[in-house]
Amino acid sequence: MKRMEASIEHLVSRLRETGGDGLVAVLAYGSRLVSASPDRHSAWDLIVVVDDYGAFYRALSEGGYTARSAGLLATVSRVLAPTVIAFWPAPPDGPLAKCLVLSRADFQRELGPRRLDHFCLGRMAHHISVVHARDPEAAAWVEELIAGARRMVLDWTLPFLEGSFSVDDFCRRMLEISYAGEIRPERGGRVSAVYEAQRETLRGIYTPILEAEVASGALERTNGKYRAARPASSVAQLRLNAYFGISKARATTRWVKHMLTFDSWFPYIVRKVERRTGMTFEITPLERRFPFPLLLPKALRVLRAARAQSTAHGRSTGGRGRPASGARTSGSGSSGASNGAGAS
Repeated sequence: MKRMEASIEHLVSRLRETGGDGLVAVLAYGSRLVSASPDRHSAWDLIVVVDDYGAFYRALSEGGYTARSAGLLATVSRVLAPTVIAFWPAPPDGPLAKCLVLSRADFQRELGPRRLDHFCLGRMAHHISVVHARDPEAAAWVEELIAGARRMVLDWTLPFLEGSFSVDDFCRRMLEISYAGEIRPERGGRVSAVYEAQRETLRGIYTPILEAEVASGALERTNGKYRAARPASSVAQLRLNAYFGISKARATTRWVKHMLTFDSWFPYIVRKVERRTGMTFEITPLERRFPFPLLLPKALRVLRAARAQSTAHGRSTGGRGRPASGARTSGSGSSGASNGAGAS
């Protein structure tokens, strides 16, 4: 963002005051950043990178920004990183942020070949804005990790593209694969909306990356269309499918963790489900009082319904809802697939 909106400027300012020197960086992404059908209830999606989990959560607790135990948050942050928290410094009318909190070490691991799943890597493929960096060294470190993560997009997208493809085809398929890697409360057509909202940005990011592959001989370009120079091996495709399967399982398991870590989880998820699917999600007083395990079955039913709705939309438009074998890829894509699957 050339100039931060007042709402996110307020959020970042409060995070800086709270985190102090232990706040390494804050990155914005998601519907508020790219204007993909947000509304007044939409939270800002932020990635918050810190030096130490315990110190950051203690600062949040002392500032009155979380009702959760700092010790609990620090403990669960070491499992299934990142940890999702609500940061709402001025409720009920002030801006709300949904923060993915990672330590510096976890952030670096999850954007590299030794990542445990696709959760963070998939988000880096989109438009990202670094809204705070502690110092020039931190800014350069974050930018380098983002650039590396985007180069790795070819590793997990090219094997699921058949024949010739344009930059737009590549970017759409990349988004389809990322969205298929998680159970999301979204209606069909969400990928198209997200793509259209950031189309020019994605073209600017991935055209130079594809051209670099042409220069290396991994891709061929004819009349503005690209084609992989060599087909993907069946082993590479199988390993990628296993990688995405494990990633989806880990992402689904995080929903239980969200209930423990996210203040005001119920109002947030109700608004998101209704906004994204058009379905009504009613929570009884008993479910509000004892969300786990009473609310979990209902939440999973709603998510499955949203998934079925999205799949039906994909069939009607000819889209593919998940990675499939039988595609072509370059040699670099096969290598990257091996790294990703092996890390999972």
